[in-house]
Amino acid sequence: MSYQTDTGVLPDALLGKASELVQNLSKEQLLWLGGYLSGVGFGASNTSADVQQEIVSASYKENTEQSVETRVLKVLIGSHSGNGKFIGKALSELAQQTRKAIELHNMADYKPKRLKQDEDVLFIVSTHGEGEPPAQAEELFRFLGSKRAGDLSHLNYAVVALGDSSYKFFCQTGLDFHERLQVHGAKPLAEPFLLDVDFMEDISGLSSEVLKLYGSQGESVLPKQQEGQQITSFSDGLHQAEVLEKVLLNGKGSAKETYHIELDLEGSGLRYEPGDALEVYALNDEVLISRILSVLKFSGSEVVNHKGAEYRLKELLQNRKELTQITMPVLTKLSAFVDEPDLNRLLDNRDELDRFLDGTDLLDLLTEFSLQIKPQELVDALRSLPPRAYSIASSQSDVGEEVHLTVGAVRYTKNDREHEGVCSTYLIDRLKVGDKVAVRVKQNDGFRLPVDDIPIILISAGTGVAPYRSFLQERAERAASGQNWLVFGDQHFETDFLYQTEWLKYRKNGILTKIDVAFSRDQKDKIYVQDRLKQQGDEVYQWLERGAYVYVCGDRKKMAKDVQRTFIEIIKDKAGISTEEAEQRLLIYRQTGRYQEDVY
Repeated sequence: MSYQTDTGVLPDALLGKASELVQNLSKEQLLWLGGYLSGVGFGASNTSADVQQEIVSASYKENTEQSVETRVLKVLIGSHSGNGKFIGKALSELAQQTRKAIELHNMADYKPKRLKQDEDVLFIVSTHGEGEPPAQAEELFRFLGSKRAGDLSHLNYAVVALGDSSYKFFCQTGLDFHERLQVHGAKPLAEPFLLDVDFMEDISGLSSEVLKLYGSQGESVLPKQQEGQQITSFSDGLHQAEVLEKVLLNGKGSAKETYHIELDLEGSGLRYEPGDALEVYALNDEVLISRILSVLKFSGSEVVNHKGAEYRLKELLQNRKELTQITMPVLTKLSAFVDEPDLNRLLDNRDELDRFLDGTDLLDLLTEFSLQIKPQELVDALRSLPPRAYSIASSQSDVGEEVHLTVGAVRYTKNDREHEGVCSTYLIDRLKVGDKVAVRVKQNDGFRLPVDDIPIILISAGTGVAPYRSFLQERAERAASGQNWLVFGDQHFETDFLYQTEWLKYRKNGILTKIDVAFSRDQKDKIYVQDRLKQQGDEVYQWLERGAYVYVCGDRKKMAKDVQRTFIEIIKDKAGISTEEAEQRLLIYRQTGRYQEDVY
């Protein structure tokens, strides 16, 4: 005998165990279990690569007796790299401790019309490119920008916006969500939380503050961060990796300087997948620090406080503070210590301000404007030095306890002075073979290989080719049957064909089905990867029709946008549909993982 349910058949043996369990539970425990089982069933039927549904235990109110809160907080996550998922996980852990009912949803899986029924919603969303929403958030974002959203006056909401203040459109997507929700009458519980790259330093406090907006009064008891730690990924720890090898990839005469760097992970326990990134914790250049201290007339030995601990000023500047980039929030803070009216005029002119901030470091600012500032005031104004993330250029199944990077040196001239990127030159110039560098794996669930028999098209320019080295190593190790097509671009064939020998080896042994290159400076008219795609539009479309996954890695501002436009044109022409229909088809590819980007 069996009992038929909506989701299947429950055998007698399992029914007996369930009956035995529930007989010994209190009323409150039964209510909790019902919510938990509901969440398990719901999540199992609606999973995604980015976020699995979770329902954490119901909250309760303490009066003369406990009663279970039935209102559920819906947390909608639209994030590419995984930071949004990390915040969702932290919220879930705290909600479990405070008995707050919560559900996590990938925005791509959430039906926008459900906003008309849901009462409590938290939006966690990152910003991409020129203030654009990530693929997972596009459909919901468009819905809120249309009349279809209707009256949302019943909706209580808050927005957690992820961004990087070194970019012009800092947290713009989150701000746009906030504005669009209010247009439809939704009630904001707070102003948007604008999170910079160092937000994880206080993830516990953030989680507690957010949940309190929705009536959860429990204090956060998440593990406190220890001094000296920077929590920046989901589970992996910080590791001091030894530099095993550094090899210059560009030929003599190249305008570029690209290094292949191999690091030792032996004994670290760090694991990574193709598509992941490695966060590197660089130290600021001592020469730059000395010049900054000289301009400010500081000795560097002054004692300053940072997050409850005391440091010498020079030590803190070298290890913990961003010096090579000045962001808008930092400039605004420092403007309080400048008497000249020119800086205030600059802050009021966005175009001029953007030109000033582009490539400006702290020494530029101190040279341009005279700051009357104390050491403690300086460190309070500067943002924390975030790690720099590099796409991993190796498959762990191939290289074992190593990790490989492809690093392009950042060097440029501004204000008659040579400037350097904080991390690229740290790895290339200051670290020698045998030295150690602090690293951490950063998961990138938005850039993953499909199953072995699906064809893939890999499109990149310059150092954007790095993750494809890991992809092809992985597919070779797995003897994957799916076809692989590499489209690579750079300046010159003779000097800039990164990993040329490896690609040719893969082409010879059949791992690479097809390879196309675009070297822009080798002829009068520049040729780019999107031009190669256009030239072979028929074959590109054939691969798409066979279910191919497309990957794009490299420059966000131009290359990635040009490639996206090219795919829209190809789909439109070959399928015989309108531009709008082609755009919608590409959006579906992006939302379902068939068109993935890792751009910067």
